[in-house]
Amino acid sequence: METNALIYSGIAGAATFSGILAVLWRQKLALKYSHYVNSFAAGSLLTLALAKLIPEASGLTSSTTLVVLASFIAFFLLEAVVVSHSGLEIHFQEGPRRAALAKGPVIFSGLFLHSLVDGFVIAVGFAVSFEFGLLAAGAVILHELPEGITTFALLLIRMARKTALILSVAVALATPVGAALAMGPLGSLSESGLGVMLAIGAGSFLYVAASDLIPETHQGDIPRNVVAVLLGAVLMYLTVILLD
Repeated sequence: METNALIYSGIAGAATFSGILAVLWRQKLALKYSHYVNSFAAGSLLTLALAKLIPEASGLTSSTTLVVLASFIAFFLLEAVVVSHSGLEIHFQEGPRRAALAKGPVIFSGLFLHSLVDGFVIAVGFAVSFEFGLLAAGAVILHELPEGITTFALLLIRMARKTALILSVAVALATPVGAALAMGPLGSLSESGLGVMLAIGAGSFLYVAASDLIPETHQGDIPRNVVAVLLGAVLMYLTVILLD
């Protein structure tokens, strides 16, 4: 479990780094097509949370619904206090935006914490089973690529290029760090405790999809975004069925 969690969380971190490189290479092009990647990731995350994480958690603990709700609200409150990092912020820079008032270190803190949670979700998935870990890692990896684009683009607006690059790489490394930190406590959890962790992960995925990714589907070429969401949902659902 430990080796798989580290390997796949490392791949997720590499996906974030790929997003950073895309901005370094061609920022406008990366931002233009990140809509479609976000839309695909939205469909995948929603499907995994609703079709796999929540049902699996329900079989391990009776408090699944309450934990999912509490997790969703907790991430909302955390983001409200720290920083909103929706991809919309980098596509539309005119007009009043709360993120425009946020300082770079504050934005970095929110994104770093979010990547830590992604690593935690991957570790929880592999604690359940190898197949479950692959599903969790796949969903995180899909989200990490546009997150790398978002991270670097947001920080570039507020600080020197070198500093923004260093902090963005730290965000990429946070995913494997989060997985490593989670592996110790997960080894001693009961079935009920593992179910609670899965429910927390489901709440995290639902919040990311609803707050960060779904808004992207209303920008750019909306019909293509809709197709990307549906494609992400269908492919994830088929993957869940095949692995089951």
